[in-house]
This record gives sequence, structure tokens and C-alpha cells, in this order.
Amino acid sequence: MNYLDMLEESYALYNLELKPCEHISRLEFISECIFGFDTYEDEVACLMAKKCLQVCRAINDRETFQYISTNDGNLWYLIMVNMPFLSEKIEWGTSIRGAWWDNNNGKVFIVQSHELYYKGEQLGRVELNRKNWASFIDAMISFSVSDSHLTTST
Repeated sequence: MNYLDMLEESYALYNLELKPCEHISRLEFISECIFGFDTYEDEVACLMAKKCLQVCRAINDRETFQYISTNDGNLWYLIMVNMPFLSEKIEWGTSIRGAWWDNNNGKVFIVQSHELYYKGEQLGRVELNRKNWASFIDAMISFSVSDSHLTTST
């Protein structure tokens, strides 16, 4: 499955069919429909999605210690790894600050959202292995920065 295509299709359907009167940004879509953050505030939803994507990137790239080297990075890291979306998907051994994606016994990573579509089919639930999970994270990051004014840097 091409995860970037899945996100693009899902976002387009969400804006055109499911929310025709209220166009949301890509970060808001990720925030609400993937991460499950409920804010009812556009700017806060975008901030939370951006910070969660930064933490996901740090975990994917095994750069968590670099990410937490600032007070802001440390604060957002600790907040995000304790959110349900991430807390169920990470392992950290002796230090939460060195977390990695849980790989115990062929762990399945689940993304559950009624807003996910692929090739015209509503998915509702996507199950990913460890390798595909890292690819899905990369796709979310690429998807979120395709609006030229958005970045996921700290």
C-alpha cells in the first residue's frame, strides 16, 4: 500500500465530502483523524500534530536524544510519548527518552480511523508491521509538509 496516496485520498475525501463547509489543513487532518487529538482549535490541532510528527521522526531516525536536547523538545517529547497514539507503540527499556518502535514478537501497529480510504475503499483500520510502520510515519511527515508553509522542524 502506498501510504502517501492513502493519506492524500483520505484528506481529499474528508475535505470534499465529509466536511464540505469546513476545509481543514493537512496538519489538522493528521491531528484529528490519525492521532485522535480533540481540540476544536485549528492552531492547537496543528501545533499538536506538528509536535507529534517531530517526535515520530525522532523515534524513526533514532534521534530522540538530539530532539530532547532543548527544554521545548524535552517537554513535547514527554507529552507526546504519553499520548495514546504513541504510548501503545513504543518500547523504551530503561529510559523513555531513548524509545524505539515496539518490535516484540512481530507487533502489529494499528491505525484506526473511519476517515482512512485507499483506492475508493474505506479502511477504518490499518494494521502495519514494524517496517511498514516506519514507512507510514515517513508518509505522514511528507504529507504534512506538502503545504509549503509547514515544516516539522523544531
